[in-house]
Amino acid sequence: MLGFSLTKRLPTGGSCISNRLRTGRIACYITQVTQETIFFNRKRELFKFKNAFSAVPELHVVLGPPSTGKTALVHEVTSKGDFNPLYINCREGQFDTPERIYDSISSQFEPFFKKYTDLFKKLFEKGEVSYMMNDIQLKVKPFGMDPFREKGITPNDVSKLLDNIGNALPSWIHWNGYNIPPPILVIDEANKFSQLGRSERGEILLKSILDWMVQCKKVYDSLIHIYCLVVHIPHATPYVVGDLSKEEAEEYFETQVLPRYECKELRGKFDHVRKITGTRMLIIDKYVKEYKNYDGKFKDSKFSVYGSEYDKLKRGLYSKRLRHSDKPNPALWKDYDLIKTMEAIVKAEYQGYILEDDLIKEIGSEKVDSLVDYNFLHRRPTTQFANDINDPPDEIILTAMNQPSVRAMEHLLSKVSPSKK
Repeated sequence: MLGFSLTKRLPTGGSCISNRLRTGRIACYITQVTQETIFFNRKRELFKFKNAFSAVPELHVVLGPPSTGKTALVHEVTSKGDFNPLYINCREGQFDTPERIYDSISSQFEPFFKKYTDLFKKLFEKGEVSYMMNDIQLKVKPFGMDPFREKGITPNDVSKLLDNIGNALPSWIHWNGYNIPPPILVIDEANKFSQLGRSERGEILLKSILDWMVQCKKVYDSLIHIYCLVVHIPHATPYVVGDLSKEEAEEYFETQVLPRYECKELRGKFDHVRKITGTRMLIIDKYVKEYKNYDGKFKDSKFSVYGSEYDKLKRGLYSKRLRHSDKPNPALWKDYDLIKTMEAIVKAEYQGYILEDDLIKEIGSEKVDSLVDYNFLHRRPTTQFANDINDPPDEIILTAMNQPSVRAMEHLLSKVSPSKK
């Protein structure tokens, strides 16, 4: 997610966006973010994010391993308190055409401008904004045309829409005087923007979007928070939402998961469960659910997440055969590079991480980047909110994708021929 007050120009093009994509289609009309069924109160993160979002707007980037609750956490913060959240959810599909981008943006801002029509009219009359939005101009049609005439949306139409939205919003410093919470734009799975970098037309559109984000600070005086999940952009404030701390995870396990699945026999056994699940809520929940489905006769080796990670790592030893539709670049590592990586991760299990610089010295930066790109490793550029790691260093660290992956590495290493090590 993004929230920003940038003073430098963002570099454009696909290289500035994380290339870790997911397959799917795009949601053209998204009016809310789906929450997890159960929200576990992560008090520290909630407090820090609320303070961050309440200050002068900045570009916030929330990173983290898959399924750590990033979306639920940000939704919990922005849906309560003094915020006017606007949600664009890219996880539902491909964010790759001007039509879909125009539709996603306009469908969010249309109800916002409608809700405060009288206010924005007064602001326009007083000269505090230079543009007045209306229903016609937010429809999915190019500006200056009959809104009911069929015509394709172009990158210029998207740029004009963004410019008009910016011109129709007052400066951030004035919002308090209106007793209206300022808008905060939440973009989930914002790395889908990198799909635009695959064509010349898309590059133009991507540049327009990023330039608009910069203008929100430089031209419009921090009028809006823009907050994106899972995107790598220089000059942004990064946060990494990791797994729960051991204490939080045990509380979640004992007070929420076990009662839900009626597994009283697992009470007091979290230390054993944690060895295979780690402290990620989704994985803990899945483990107990599968345990219940096996009527308690469940071996850790049968855990589906462990099996999936083992199969992935095994295929990773034959990197030339890897073919992912969302990975334009081939895998660059050799089998012995992955073996060295697994050995380092397993050896550092109780520490919880390895230093990126140390692995780069072992196998080289291009191979490390490739392993991260193909989701064999997770990179944490910052240790903010790293509650699952004790005394994390102020350096870039690498972790396994999850705890079942560590167990799978350990098992796979026991089967690897000594000649390959």
